[in-house]
This record gives sequence, structure tokens and C-alpha cells, in this order.
Amino acid sequence: MFSQWYPQEFQFQEFHYFVVMDFEATCDKDRNPHPQEIIEFPSILVNSMTGQLEASFQTYVRPVYHQHLSDFCKELTGIQQLQVESGVPLSEALLMHDKWLEDKGIKHTNFAVVTWSNWDCCVMLESECRFKRIRRPPYFNR
Repeated sequence: MFSQWYPQEFQFQEFHYFVVMDFEATCDKDRNPHPQEIIEFPSILVNSMTGQLEASFQTYVRPVYHQHLSDFCKELTGIQQLQVESGVPLSEALLMHDKWLEDKGIKHTNFAVVTWSNWDCCVMLESECRFKRIRRPPYFNR
């Protein structure tokens, strides 16, 4: 509704950037493993003023508790066993992502993490970090 009164270039944006994420995690058709673990950590950087994709980040994460992916998981996500075996621990993926934000010059700007639902950050990342005693960067609360 706001855009009906003001041209695009005059719209106020609360956040300078959106960091859009969509984790993939261990899973199975009938019963998900416990704990579920993130196996892919992708992120894209979108400029909120232009809507342009400015950068992307992606790494595979090596699961600790359920190291062998189910056939269902491989089919659903397209992620193969070799990819997670050569992945990094979640703690390292978080550090790599943090450094990526720093290198892109947005870590200390006003940005929001955007996901499809609260599953990615508020459920999956939160529970896995708690389970593995990993510090979750506070910007995942934005």
C-alpha cells in the first residue's frame, strides 16, 4: 500500500540487507533421526533497496550423530554422501558464514535473516547449537 503513494526510490527500508537462508538437514521418510543435523548451509545476500542479489555463500556440513544419509534424504535434498563427508563441522560453518558477512562489509550493518519459516533458525539451528553446545551468532534473531 505504501508503494501506491511513493515511488520505489523513496520507500523506507528498515534493513539494508536481507540474508536469505534455507538449511537442509538429515531426514528420513518415516522417522527423522534425533537429533536432526544441518547438512547444507546456504545463504544469499540481497540488497533491500535494489532487490539485487549481491553475493552467495554455501558449504556442506558434516553430520556427527547420523553420518550416513538415508536414501530418502539424498533424494529429497539432492545432497550426496560424499558432499557431507567432505563438509565441515557446524561450528566451522558458522564461523565461515560470519567471516563471509564480515568480508562483504555487512556484518555490522542493519540486516535481517530471512527464511521460509521459523524452522531454519528458530528450530533447527537453535536446537542443534544447544545440543552441540555451539554459540549461535545473535544476528540469527533478526
